[in-house]
Amino acid sequence: MGAVAIEINDFGLAVANESGVLAVEPGFARIEGGKVVTGEQARGRARLQPRQTSSRFWSALSMDPGSAGSDIGSSAAELAYAQLESLWQRFGSDATAAVLVVPGGYRTDQLGLLLGLAQECNMPVRALVDVAAAASIRPYPNRQLMYLDASLYRVSLSLLEQNGEAQVRAEHALAQGLAGIADGFARRIADQFVRATRLDPYAHAETEQQLFDRLGEWVAALQREERVELTLRYRNEEFRITAERDAVLSAAKAPYRAILQLIAQHREPGKRLVVQLSDRVAILPGFIGELARLDDSQLEPFGVGHAARSVLRVPSIAGAQGDVKMLKRVPWREPPNDDGQESERRAPEPAPVLERAKPPTHVVYGGLAYRVGAAGLAIGSEADPQRRTIVLSGSSGISRLHCEVMLRDGELKLRDLSRYGTFVNETRVAGETPLSRADIIRIGSPGAELHVVDVEGAE
Repeated sequence: MGAVAIEINDFGLAVANESGVLAVEPGFARIEGGKVVTGEQARGRARLQPRQTSSRFWSALSMDPGSAGSDIGSSAAELAYAQLESLWQRFGSDATAAVLVVPGGYRTDQLGLLLGLAQECNMPVRALVDVAAAASIRPYPNRQLMYLDASLYRVSLSLLEQNGEAQVRAEHALAQGLAGIADGFARRIADQFVRATRLDPYAHAETEQQLFDRLGEWVAALQREERVELTLRYRNEEFRITAERDAVLSAAKAPYRAILQLIAQHREPGKRLVVQLSDRVAILPGFIGELARLDDSQLEPFGVGHAARSVLRVPSIAGAQGDVKMLKRVPWREPPNDDGQESERRAPEPAPVLERAKPPTHVVYGGLAYRVGAAGLAIGSEADPQRRTIVLSGSSGISRLHCEVMLRDGELKLRDLSRYGTFVNETRVAGETPLSRADIIRIGSPGAELHVVDVEGAE
């Protein structure tokens, strides 16, 4: 049968061989009659039997009793072993080699534990490979390369070096993931059911399970249509609402903004950017449209099981002998993407489904509205000879160049440059923050106030 690769991610463990993806199974486990049931069978009853079901065992991989969460007495490792063994028996028992594609956030002890579990399953493991290195198949000369991925409880951004091979230099993460985004959509839908029918889907395990069973289908429908009719059944009665696209999908605005800020924080100044997207983030409704805010950037969405399939294209990995190694460096599998040339893997961008308001246009001080032009707007106690400046007077604690307001990545942003501090809506700015209409900027003591506004049709 050759080699098999298994990509470890609790949103969906992907199993692939050289011919393609064999299976994708959610990282759920349930205790039923003293036995462990995994995958879709477990997820299908997660809301009906929450105390007997866990979806955190892959992210919290450990031998500690109770580490699986809920009221399950088993360790996370026991549940992970049950799912890994099930997958191997069904899809890899005839394989001559196995490669495990692993999250970049796994600690050394978790990697060792995972390897031990695989060996208990009689898997002929040849290597453990970081998912970002496995997924990155071609270099992009003269550009910064990132890989964005997500699991149920984590979003990760890997920075890659391109010196002859794909090498993971660093990984940064947010302690929020796809489960939180899905729950945000579900709660918006539940609120609409409560207002329209008085049925609260979260008040009954039966309707809560129905809500999550149909959530993916409903969200996909809302991407296509502005209004979608949704139905739940409870005690032989049918409850029906018409859900509004923006009312539901706008629940993702805050997590999407956090991901955009994570990317912006780790950009190299003055360098074009390539962001590779796992299938898990590429399918998020409206997310690629949100990423289009990034200046001078190229998006490369990947398909399901891409990292697992791609790592098998390196014969030296599946055919390795001796001690099993953890690899964060993988040879390129395709020729370089020439500067300015789009990858043939680039998928058409879906139309954004979250309404993106245009950024504010002016800052008002002393009764005058100052337009934020291409060069930005300086604010301080002295004029900046290089650009338009709002000169503040009558207050102490104002630096000569105190802060600046500029348009970047589709947003109006303020950057604090002072030693005294700049406040937006009475919150001190830590470095940089986006500005919205009606925000109030306060500078100095007792404090000069500036107002952020939008002036339509004004020059």
